[in-house]
Order: sequence, then structure tokens, then C-alpha cells
Amino acid sequence: MVVEKRRYKRVKFDCEILYPTVIYNNEKRLFSDNCKLYTVDISEAGIALKSNFFIPKDAFITFFLRIEDHLPFRALVKVRWNKSSNGFFFCGGEFIALNLEDIHKIRTYITKHTNNMEV
Repeated sequence: MVVEKRRYKRVKFDCEILYPTVIYNNEKRLFSDNCKLYTVDISEAGIALKSNFFIPKDAFITFFLRIEDHLPFRALVKVRWNKSSNGFFFCGGEFIALNLEDIHKIRTYITKHTNNMEV
């Protein structure tokens, strides 16, 4: 039996992230239409992402995140891990400085989807 070390529940969350910006070693990089970035799952503390380009550990990613019918909000994520699998790159990171309203949007989504989508 695997013991879950995460503090917050996470659930599947599938959407495309458009026009992400990656900041690494004081360099800011914008990505074009041929670079694809998708969400995999989400928790109050962080998010997992899948892409067709490499995102290094300790990089920051900023993008607008839309949860269901809510207005999109700007998310800033610090990458904590990455790996590659089947031609894609996966990474996970923690949200930095979300406001209470945005945390509430995430929490509501997780509560709504916990029973049938928990990862």
C-alpha cells in the first residue's frame, strides 16, 4: 500500500494552456502555437502539466488558468519535478501567491470532482 504524502487532494484536470511563459535563469521565454501545454491534475497547492517541450526543474511558468465557468486567473507555478514519457514531457509544481478567491475556485472544483476523479 502506497502512503500518500501530499497535503492536499488532487483530481484530474484537463485543459490546454495557451501562451505560457517560462522563466528560467533570468530568461523569459514565450511559446508559439506549435508548443502545446496541457494540465493533468490539480490540487490547492499545485498542478501537473504535460507538454511537447522541456520545462526544467526550478523554472517558473506563468499562464492564465480557467476553471469551469469562472473567469481565468493568472497562475505562477514553480516547477518541482519533471520527467519524460512516450514522447511527452511532464512536470509538476507548486502555485506561488494565489489569492483567496483563486484558491476558492480550485477548492470548489476539487470538492465537486473528488469522488469520481481522484488521482
